[in-house]
Amino acid sequence: MPDAPNLATVPIPHKNKKKILCGSCGTELEPDHPGIHCVQAHHYCVDCSAQIVNLFFSEPHNYTPLRCVDCHVDLIPEVFERQLTSEQLEYYLQHMLALLWAKEILAEDERLDRCPFCNYVVIRKIDDIKFIDCGHPECGTFSCLVCRKACPRYTSPYLTDEQFDELDHHFKCSRLHDSKQEFERYLEAGQKVPCPNCGLAGMKDDSCTHMTCPKCSQLWCYFCGKKVEDCDKARNGTNGIYDHNLQWETNPQRCPMYFIQLNDIDKRWEVDEDQCLALFHRLRLLRLLREAFEKIGRECIDELDRHFNIVSTCGFTIDEILHEDLTLILNRPAQ
Repeated sequence: MPDAPNLATVPIPHKNKKKILCGSCGTELEPDHPGIHCVQAHHYCVDCSAQIVNLFFSEPHNYTPLRCVDCHVDLIPEVFERQLTSEQLEYYLQHMLALLWAKEILAEDERLDRCPFCNYVVIRKIDDIKFIDCGHPECGTFSCLVCRKACPRYTSPYLTDEQFDELDHHFKCSRLHDSKQEFERYLEAGQKVPCPNCGLAGMKDDSCTHMTCPKCSQLWCYFCGKKVEDCDKARNGTNGIYDHNLQWETNPQRCPMYFIQLNDIDKRWEVDEDQCLALFHRLRLLRLLREAFEKIGRECIDELDRHFNIVSTCGFTIDEILHEDLTLILNRPAQ
């Protein structure tokens, strides 16, 4: 007998009209508030928006392109720019202009390097060493492009042990740069899920697992990450992606419509969408970090951690990354 789609079996939580709350401090906001917001309806009050602005200006190279701190979808530039003072706006426009200019003229084997301490930029070969000798007359800082710290200038070929260790530290930054970037890409990918059609990545809210991409309008499932066309669905079903949610309790190819439904068979999932979302991304991030260990190698990652504390500060122990059970749904009965 074919699966008979029955939408009455899918419980839809009753919700009151949702208030607009600041995603950082929880303050209730007016619909036309002047703070930062993104296309996926994450909002921030004026004070918390100022903190986001300060975060950008602390390390602009790390926070470009501008992204929502919650879902990581690119921010609308005008929304960010209206938070800036005139001095901040001038610096920001210079920074963005340099990036736009680089995108237009850089060859495939070139990169744009920017002084961490001023607006000086220079085009160099992509394999050049990761140091920059700033040519700005009011700066002139010699610095490491990986740890973004100033490096001392040594005019004598005879270095003390302390001076040699400091230089060796920055040369190690350069040597580990590519592996560090790769590990950080895994960290970032675990905090969001990409649209399977265009790749735009973000984090869902507390609604259902059905997603419509704001960029390409693709309908897809947040839980398994598949397009509606590729999702396993009830045979002869006529309800589109809703047919992907039928009999998810016993069919490992199906997904629940709401995270809180998982509590029925797996008590790790709380009856709270926010806590469920946190668990989902914990398991996703751990899975990606385990892939990073396999690809980059344990020895290299240990060296990265000694040099940058990159694992120690990621929120997980090495034992959790390598050994935690990452099964999404435990105790699912066989079909």
